[in-house]
Amino acid sequence: SEPYRMFTSRAEHRLVLREDNADARLTPLARHLGLIDDERWELFTAKQAAIGVELERLSAWRLKPGQIGADWAQRVLGTAPPARDVSAFELLRRPEVSYAAVIELVGAGETAGLDPRLPDQVRRDIEVRASYAGYIERAEQEIERTREHEAMRVPDDLDYGSLAGLSHEVRQHLAATRPATLGQAARVPGVTPAAVAILLVHLKRRTQRVA
Repeated sequence: SEPYRMFTSRAEHRLVLREDNADARLTPLARHLGLIDDERWELFTAKQAAIGVELERLSAWRLKPGQIGADWAQRVLGTAPPARDVSAFELLRRPEVSYAAVIELVGAGETAGLDPRLPDQVRRDIEVRASYAGYIERAEQEIERTREHEAMRVPDDLDYGSLAGLSHEVRQHLAATRPATLGQAARVPGVTPAAVAILLVHLKRRTQRVA
């Protein structure tokens, strides 16, 4: 069901917290804490800007079927050219298509003034983003839905003993801590994601009865 899936999407959430994007997630925090010097910060911001510009370029560049040569398609895709318009980034999302192959079609992006250490880093980042694009989009949607339900209020007078589907141990933990929101309930030791999903179903039913 949707509630159960919502609270069991940790594998997808880990796609957002990947090892290869740790610098993008943690460098701003390290800078705020005074752990990053000016030179490294400037390199980081230049890299992020270059990634943004290139992603925008590849996403906006539309290729018509006639613009993708049969030789390129056979060599790279192993098949005929796409029968419809496709963006350069959509092509890159295909597992058999590399960034270098896409550049053959659309040319290299603007690298004037870019630190020589950055082009390879930008290329790797864009290839990873393309590879995981669909999964990351779904993970971000799941995270947003989870955030919305985390704020759902749990009534102070809720009788956990009457909630079907919860184990005796989970009922005890919830009754002892009396979480104010579903998000707090999810962080109670011993309360599993499946138990939170069941609690969510009960809260929705209760809300519907009240309405």
